[in-house]
Amino acid sequence: MRGLAARFAFGALVSVIAGLVGQHWGPVAGGVFLAFPAILAATLTLIEEEEHQRGPAAQDARGAVLGATGMIAFAACVWLLAVRLPAPLVLGLATVIWAVIAGALYLAFDTNRGR
Repeated sequence: MRGLAARFAFGALVSVIAGLVGQHWGPVAGGVFLAFPAILAATLTLIEEEEHQRGPAAQDARGAVLGATGMIAFAACVWLLAVRLPAPLVLGLATVIWAVIAGALYLAFDTNRGR
């Protein structure tokens, strides 16, 4: 129960911060904060507590960073194409962009890690 409460509280906090940023600097800035994986910090803490080692938490953090980088590309694609193309096409293209970038980063990282 404690872990679920920590995840819920952290997710709510990130949402409130995104709302405040959006009110002050506009919806584009607020949207960037909503892209932040809201449960990442709580999840990493729980993994480290349970595993008593940094390895699994570090792997999750690495994967989250690579996936979030792909999500930035997704958001940029939607932002650039939303007014030019139909929504289903834009979302499909953005999804492919996300998968390609996140996958390429994963493969590049995994290749360098083996050396």
